[in-house]
Amino acid sequence: MKKLLNIEINTINLYKSSVFTKLLVVALSFINSIIINRYLGVELRGEYTTILNYASLLQLFLNLGIGNAYPALKRKNNDDAKTLIVSIIFIQMAIFLLISGILIKVVDVDIKYVILIAIVSSLENEVSFIALIENVLKKNIVLLINSIIYSSILLAIFFVSKGNLYLILLIEVISHVLISSSIIIKFKLYNINTCYINFKYMKKIFSLGIPIMLMNLLIFCNYHIDIIILNWFSIDYYWIGLYGTAVSLGNMLWIVPDAFKDILYFRSAKKDNIEEIIISITYNIFLCFGIIIGFIFLGKWFLTFMYGVEYANAYPLVLIIFFGTLPMIFYKLIHPIYISNGKLGVVVRILLVSVVINVIANLITIPIWGVTGAAISSVASYSICGIIFLMIFRKDYNVNIVNIVIKSKRQIK
Repeated sequence: MKKLLNIEINTINLYKSSVFTKLLVVALSFINSIIINRYLGVELRGEYTTILNYASLLQLFLNLGIGNAYPALKRKNNDDAKTLIVSIIFIQMAIFLLISGILIKVVDVDIKYVILIAIVSSLENEVSFIALIENVLKKNIVLLINSIIYSSILLAIFFVSKGNLYLILLIEVISHVLISSSIIIKFKLYNINTCYINFKYMKKIFSLGIPIMLMNLLIFCNYHIDIIILNWFSIDYYWIGLYGTAVSLGNMLWIVPDAFKDILYFRSAKKDNIEEIIISITYNIFLCFGIIIGFIFLGKWFLTFMYGVEYANAYPLVLIIFFGTLPMIFYKLIHPIYISNGKLGVVVRILLVSVVINVIANLITIPIWGVTGAAISSVASYSICGIIFLMIFRKDYNVNIVNIVIKSKRQIK
């Protein structure tokens, strides 16, 4: 009994530490968004958002999901897994840098930054995921320190220059490089041994990585394809700037669920944890719902005070997107157990349905309602994705959700 109590206390401390660190990171992210929004203004903010989204889309293709294959290999007690994955990542980055060196000479400045940000963020995502599996708290501390550095640089730029989009993009590149370097040094991810790279291992990694790459691509499309479609329809950067602000605030609402998700990834790499997942869902639903209620009454004042009067028009967009975050909590906190058990097909199929609905809805609603149509389309796809995940989880793991929610409410207190 004492041993079980110690395990429960350690689990609670793990969640508390992770959430606290994430809250500090989101506080800094929020400060960064204030600085960037006020520094660039709405229109340049729209162009900045568009470039970052194209870069994020490209990086998903570049990393091939290689780093994400690590937990499945580790769960099978493959002692060489980390060295193998790290070796492939460094070879991969060397190839990308060589190709980009050629391409950057012949493309315009916006595409140059798309390529640069895609490559450095690809490396960051790969090594960050390995760090997440190795030690989630240490990884969060590294991110926190780098967030402080990034915020300090942005603040300095805010006072010494004005409205320079490409300077902000350059700082974005530097930030990704600093985070990647810090994680590589802190977690000693520099042991490269090409002897481990053979056909058998490569086949195994790509069989795990490619489906995860497709999953991550679908996740991106579910969250951000609307901004790219807005750009395809030549919607003015002013409106994309307002919409990008709304999406950024929506992403901040996911910070606490993401902190729980990181822990669930870390723990599901060792064993299934069904009750823990339900407790996490219950806690985050209550938390996010409380934030939404507060925004309904204070949202316009909040946007005006923090970002400036020109951002007050983003209020209805933020509110719509906030309501879409609630059902996606189910997806965020359930899918780690499927990934760790190698059930990628389930995750990919549900995300595919959600993305198809999102794209079709955006193509229909954006010509009619513009950015409001994009927000409504996102909420529809989020809701479908989250609810389907919850129903399949309930069936696959024979979960009595009502009983566990009642029990988890007592445990949360």
